[in-house]
Amino acid sequence: MSKRMTHQEICAEWESVSRAQNVNHQRGIKAAITQCRQFLTAIHQQADVEQARYRYLAQRLCDHFWSHNVAHRTDQTPGYPGHFGCRVRLRKRKLELSWYYNRFVPKKGSEGRSVFSEYIRKEGRFRYHKPAFTRAQDWEQPLIIETETGFEMLRRLNANQAELCRIVRKSERLLRDLEEHLGGLKEATSGCAHPSNEEGESYGR
Repeated sequence: MSKRMTHQEICAEWESVSRAQNVNHQRGIKAAITQCRQFLTAIHQQADVEQARYRYLAQRLCDHFWSHNVAHRTDQTPGYPGHFGCRVRLRKRKLELSWYYNRFVPKKGSEGRSVFSEYIRKEGRFRYHKPAFTRAQDWEQPLIIETETGFEMLRRLNANQAELCRIVRKSERLLRDLEEHLGGLKEATSGCAHPSNEEGESYGR
């Protein structure tokens, strides 16, 4: 079994063959294009995994907020009950970290209350503005700020990841154009052609 090359060895291999005259560079071009395409595909795949990790981390913040909300569901808490809630969703590569306001309405003819949730629109790009939470109870305010600070970091990370994916898509189009361009190059018609060596070329893997 051959030893797997380190990334330093792969770099050195491509550097070595780039100016070599005794190799088949048509094979080298094909190998380079193929590996460039594999690299871009891997970034796409890892971006999906990274976003799933962001969703996990956001849920931890959300659960932390709700743990305090549950702990304050008692008449002993001034300003009971809490009216704000947060939610984390990941759908079709869109990560949503949102807040809503709950209204509690007594049920007619029975005990208990019905809950009506009002979605709060995020005015800022990465963060909810403070006026969105002016109706929060005194004990809710610091928890909301704490949670929303973490949400903002994750929204920024997610935006950076989305920008990376856009760059990858641009690179995929450029790579297709480059492959077509290289395939259209004409061989020299005069001078001595360098002999090709079909054996022993690994082209950095």
